[in-house]
Amino acid sequence: MRLAAHIASRTFFPPAAMGQTGEAKVGFVMDRSGKLISRTLAESAGSQSLDAAALAIVERAQPFPEAPSELTESSFSFTVPIVFRGRQFQVPPSGLVLSRPGPALTEGDGMAAWRKTVIEHVWRNRAFPPEAMGHRGDAGVTFVLDRSGKLISHALVESTGSPPLDAAALSMVERSEPFPKPPPEAKDDLQKVTILMTLDGTQPMSGAWTDEPKLKAKLNSICRGC
Repeated sequence: MRLAAHIASRTFFPPAAMGQTGEAKVGFVMDRSGKLISRTLAESAGSQSLDAAALAIVERAQPFPEAPSELTESSFSFTVPIVFRGRQFQVPPSGLVLSRPGPALTEGDGMAAWRKTVIEHVWRNRAFPPEAMGHRGDAGVTFVLDRSGKLISHALVESTGSPPLDAAALSMVERSEPFPKPPPEAKDDLQKVTILMTLDGTQPMSGAWTDEPKLKAKLNSICRGC
């Protein structure tokens, strides 16, 4: 596929991924013009540096080829595998998948309660950085946990536009380890959670979780059930 070849042709290779081997899958959304709307980690390589490298490769590959005329949607969701081998990466052409809209996935009460507990757990570990005072922004962070509650990887999927605020959002997740363990009904060994938050340094005791419609609209198409 032309899109897979385009991503594979990028010469950028993240220095942090040098010498490592693994495969990560990245979900991303693009519009008809080839502009990247959003991206998220769909499957971890088991290494934070490889996961971050995979997300960076997709981001640096834009603008993507324009959508062909036979596809009529205004935006498109893809999942692409990125295979790292030492000092090179590959994008298998047959691995890139176009995700068609479908019904939202549902999960049991135990899993839903666990996700709520995880979000509350992260919020208890908040700390607003002094250098971000006076700034306000919305952030989205996706992170992957194993069955013991260990943090496998985390990535920013919606930026505030402020590096200190983005760093604060990621740090909240890092400080929260170990996380509550998933319930026995969890089907997979790795669980992905996406948290949307508003970080507000313009008022005292700032920062709150939010159900911001704009962020949810961008993430829903690639984070069903997360």
